[in-house]
Amino acid sequence: MKIAYLFSGQGGKIEPLDDTLYKNSVQFRQIFDDASTEFDTDLWQLWASGDQRLSQTRFAQPAILTLSLALHSVISKQLPDAVALAGLSLGEYSALIAGKGLDWPTGFQLITKRGQLMQDASEHFPGAMAAVMSQDTDLIERVCQEVAGETGLIVQTANYNYPKQTVIGGEKKAVLLAVGELHKQGIARIVDLPVSGAFHTPLMASANQQFVTELQSAAVSEPEIPVISNTTGQAFTKKTIKETLAKQMVQATRFTDCLLQMGGLGVTTVIELGPGHSLTSFAKKTLKLEGYYAVSDADSLNAAVSALNSVSN
Repeated sequence: MKIAYLFSGQGGKIEPLDDTLYKNSVQFRQIFDDASTEFDTDLWQLWASGDQRLSQTRFAQPAILTLSLALHSVISKQLPDAVALAGLSLGEYSALIAGKGLDWPTGFQLITKRGQLMQDASEHFPGAMAAVMSQDTDLIERVCQEVAGETGLIVQTANYNYPKQTVIGGEKKAVLLAVGELHKQGIARIVDLPVSGAFHTPLMASANQQFVTELQSAAVSEPEIPVISNTTGQAFTKKTIKETLAKQMVQATRFTDCLLQMGGLGVTTVIELGPGHSLTSFAKKTLKLEGYYAVSDADSLNAAVSALNSVSN
């Protein structure tokens, strides 16, 4: 059995979480308490109540990172060591902390700043995103380029989630025009995403410019476990962490490439840590593996550990 952890990004379903782990696991509770002190907000109470502030980027990013890493602190002690790590967008910071490429204080400070800057950019430069259900990425890219060229507006591919789903993002008018043209070209299923901004597009440039300054002073290390980058599809190294994270906010995420790299490493089981099960779903549609698990609370964590330990025994 070769395990890879997938760390959730923003956009998962917000609902109240059971408090079993917070009450019964010292390491889980300590991570939340430390993060809450640093953020000056009780992050566990946000999750326990399903607080709607979790739909705001500046709250969501530190809260999701904290939940994902608190879950990792518990489950990783009960299973064999992972052979690879990856996360979607902000989840990449969770993966880097878990893989020791970033230490906890540095990673948490970076994601707190990132969340605030991205929310500010979304408010100043509102955008739209839409998930296009098609394997024809060449067509999707061409239509975005044509609309952008004809209108002078921003629209481009923002996320390559799995072979049959590509997300486009940009200015609202341009996204609408691109969606209309894609429908004309025969793509029937396109889903508007409930977002305030167009992440991973040039509409995040103002946030990115300020964030680069934060990255310059960040302490980084050589990851102890391969952490696959959304931006390059390759494992981070100490030399590439800052440069790659600087690009990530304004360039498309390529989660499909992350998954394919994991397949090449012989991964047999993926475990998503955080709210929702999007990454597990992407993995099922990309790789044939022995196991796919989405872990967000005590019940799902215990179920995954029980199933995997029974397989290994």
